[in-house]
Amino acid sequence: MPCISRSSSSPALLIFSAGVFSAAVQSVYFRECLSVFSGNEISIGMILSVWLACTGLGTALAARARAEKTRSFNARTPAALLIIAAIAGMFLVRAGRLPLLQGQTVSPLAMLGILMASEAPVTVINGYVLGRLFSSGQNSRQLYGWENSGGVAGALCVYACILLFVHNSFIVVFAALPLLWLCLGSPWQFAVAAAALVALWALDGPSIQWKYNVPVNRILYGHEGEIVPVVSGKDTTFLQNGVVYKSNLQKPALEQAVHIPMAQRPSEKQALVILDRGHCAELAKYSSLAVTDIETEPKLARKGSLLVSPETFLPAEKFGIVFIGAGVPRSAVENRFYTESFFRHVKSLLADSGIVTFTLAFSENYMSPPEKKMYDALHATLGAVFKNVLVFPGEGYTFMASDASLAKTWKVPVGTEYLSSTIIPGLSEERLAEANKKPSNELINTKDRPLTLFLGLQTWLELFKNSVVLLAVFLFVVCAAVIWFLPKTREGLSVATSGLAIGLYSVSLLLMYQATYGALYSRVSLLLVALTAGFALGALVKKLPFSDSAIGLYCAGSLALLWAIPCPPAFLFYLLHAGMGVLGGGQIVSRQSTGIGPLYAADVFGGAMGMALCSTVLVPLFGILPVAMGICVMKVIVEIVNVRN
Repeated sequence: MPCISRSSSSPALLIFSAGVFSAAVQSVYFRECLSVFSGNEISIGMILSVWLACTGLGTALAARARAEKTRSFNARTPAALLIIAAIAGMFLVRAGRLPLLQGQTVSPLAMLGILMASEAPVTVINGYVLGRLFSSGQNSRQLYGWENSGGVAGALCVYACILLFVHNSFIVVFAALPLLWLCLGSPWQFAVAAAALVALWALDGPSIQWKYNVPVNRILYGHEGEIVPVVSGKDTTFLQNGVVYKSNLQKPALEQAVHIPMAQRPSEKQALVILDRGHCAELAKYSSLAVTDIETEPKLARKGSLLVSPETFLPAEKFGIVFIGAGVPRSAVENRFYTESFFRHVKSLLADSGIVTFTLAFSENYMSPPEKKMYDALHATLGAVFKNVLVFPGEGYTFMASDASLAKTWKVPVGTEYLSSTIIPGLSEERLAEANKKPSNELINTKDRPLTLFLGLQTWLELFKNSVVLLAVFLFVVCAAVIWFLPKTREGLSVATSGLAIGLYSVSLLLMYQATYGALYSRVSLLLVALTAGFALGALVKKLPFSDSAIGLYCAGSLALLWAIPCPPAFLFYLLHAGMGVLGGGQIVSRQSTGIGPLYAADVFGGAMGMALCSTVLVPLFGILPVAMGICVMKVIVEIVNVRN
């Protein structure tokens, strides 16, 4: 790669600085959108696909325009525009919840509107800059390498800031400094860009308030989301990504969650709590009981909690009872504690007569069809692992499962405020029998096909039918754009379908990471580092024979590997994501008869289509493994078609 010139017109400097800024802003937007959309994994594909689609639009428009000579290309204007557009987008993302009530679900149409308003300006500008530079007559292979090297630097900058608990707005400010330096040659452009950065810094606190309908005194940026403590008198509630995580106002449900299972084993000596939502305080009423508790979020851990991954936790002694405090699985972060593989892991932690238990706030009188399916699926998943399952329907539903017998007796051995006096006396035999009916479906919750994605899609279809139609129209427009802008060559077909494959692959990998570790909010930048570093290394590839088949087989094989391992190590996700980047980048730069600009546009358009389809349609309906097999078949067919032609 050439040395970066200090000249403001240096293509390498501009494309590197734009890569730094783009990667950082993408990571920050991702984090902001997850908090605005309440951690909805179905939105992951939409967030990334809008980003790529608009980048592709800018690149394609620039590639089709008459390229000017590099020497006459001034970097100051696009640098200033990128900064201003990104900061305006940050404010628009945060303002997205202003029309909504606290806890209200964001519709697909509202998601798309927020994403288009916030992401489109900065990504179209960025794509246009890339397209102009790729079409400028300079060494496109080297510029492609510099762009991805900047992306690696930007994503690493984000991760370093996350480790230091730097606010999202300040991350954008730091990442914008290289672009601001490019504006020095024009006083007014520098002044406008600098003023925009100062405004973002100064309005960080007020704009965060837009995401919540309650006074917010502080924000905790955790591993799994944005945490907000809300204090009202003696009452304290913790919101995570806008959803109640725990509150001392939930006393009746908490008493039931703890003391109904303990009534089954009142003399138990060892208990494990996974995610303490007040369980430990109630369990302290049992003087002979030793309690171990695990937290996955350091910001919510109490003194003495173990900060370990529950999926890999292996204690020296077995437990008599394990409490899971994850709450209703509305996202993959919570869903990972209710999969068949996790229940089997918990079973390995239990003594022979041990119990696993959790309490979920399903509707007391009437469950919606998706809610009933989730209830039945959780019941069926427990039944696939344990011999006996018993549900207590009171203040929510307390599930208990064991290989030993479970009795329908509710004698509580300790004093309670609500359980003994109100909840147990109010339980009818009819409601108890209804709660313990055989599940009407045999849907088993697995990490390959997370329950939340499947039922979340159904919820969307029922609640937002008109919005879903418009979302389908958007997907159709993206597909039509791919066909319109594609170079009508064999290289164009290869790269576009590779972009589609990489889009499907990346979202599948992100979903599996979220379902395994639940820390995508804080680790998305590292996953982007891995992929972008792979693209940068791929820019060094001279020849890549049978690239279509290689990409297809790699997608299928690596996703199948992650699926087969019960709890894949985190480094494997990064390594496999980087490998995908090497193959994708190598295929683009090894194509000699078509320019980098059109191929780059085809690649990102294909990626946009893949990401849009993956989490919203394909994975919820079919699961990750069938999607992986489909990628392989598609790319092998493309290889055969290109060879024959």
